[in-house]
Amino acid sequence: MIRSSALASVAAIALAACGGHGVVPGSSSFAPMSANGGAAPMSNDAAPMADGDVAPLGLTTCATNPPQWMWIFKGACEKFTLKPTGGKFSLGLYQSISVTGSIGYNSAKGSVSIYLVDAINKNGDILKNKGKAFPPYKGKGTVVVYAVADNQSTQTIKPLSHPNVPILKYVIIDQKGFPGKNCAAAILAKQRNGQFAWSALPSQFPVKGKTVTITQYTVPQGLQLPPKGTGLYFAINCF
Repeated sequence: MIRSSALASVAAIALAACGGHGVVPGSSSFAPMSANGGAAPMSNDAAPMADGDVAPLGLTTCATNPPQWMWIFKGACEKFTLKPTGGKFSLGLYQSISVTGSIGYNSAKGSVSIYLVDAINKNGDILKNKGKAFPPYKGKGTVVVYAVADNQSTQTIKPLSHPNVPILKYVIIDQKGFPGKNCAAAILAKQRNGQFAWSALPSQFPVKGKTVTITQYTVPQGLQLPPKGTGLYFAINCF
């Protein structure tokens, strides 16, 4: 961790969270390829920060195209493998937030590489796409984090329902505490008319201390992870 039939996805899958730490156990380091085919430098710098802020030690970022496709996020980044039976992800600490989660059964053929990246849409940590700024989510309460899942394959991947297995799950930890007692999720996906629109997931979830767990067991109409070239974007809002 849907609104109107958005191609929503998985993840987030938004994201979900691995808990307060500079480096998340299980997170991976990798060197994404630059547009000219060479290895793009990995950065230990987060988004631009205020004077006196310090980037978390070991933060892995991937603010290049590829592996990201449209709006480029500068937050924590992880490459994980998605198989037909699912996959797990974990993002290191970025701006007090860490995320772990999973994607359940799906239509992937073989193993697919997915990049998951987060941002907060402040201090320039989301770059423009062809001159267009990232459209902020204007749902209830306050957005605490955005995330994007970038499919590196040419497949369109659809979640599949399976007894007692969520199609997506996010565990989010905010070390500063969440601005509210409940949180929800929304997805930004391309519609049939080619325009992007936000769609809200149907449920809200209680905050427990500094943690919130977002799960989705049913497959909303239109929920899918698009092929490379178009990302699937998530927002987590709390109220």
